[in-house]
Amino acid sequence: MSDSFLIWGGEGWVAGHLKTLLESQGKKVAPTPVRMQNREAVIAELERVKPTHVLNCAGSTGRPNVDWCEDNKEDTIRNNVIGTLNLADCCFLKNIHCTVFATGCIYQYDEEHKMGGKGFTETDKANFAGSFYSETKAHVEEVSAAE
Repeated sequence: MSDSFLIWGGEGWVAGHLKTLLESQGKKVAPTPVRMQNREAVIAELERVKPTHVLNCAGSTGRPNVDWCEDNKEDTIRNNVIGTLNLADCCFLKNIHCTVFATGCIYQYDEEHKMGGKGFTETDKANFAGSFYSETKAHVEEVSAAE
């Protein structure tokens, strides 16, 4: 069986680039409008498309910017925390590889990581909590690092 990809957040900037890249490699790619916090709809979509890989580029980033998340905390939690964890769990139960494309907005420069110096890695604990958006993204990173 060849690789096939199902992309959540398919209308977004990152998802668009991933779709173009994968299609240029001859991969089968399908974006989905299904809300990732809707467990039954996620399971139905996984069963309908039968992907080998799920790419999660979805979540609340706010319009026009992340400040929107400060006034819409419930929606932000549903999308960035509950939705992400639900999608990852559904993929786990169906034995489908799931990659979450999150954010770089969970780190701030500090004594060990100066601008232009040593960068952060995926295993570094988030150290920026200056926005509700960042807090939700950092929380999911912390939960997923526990596996």
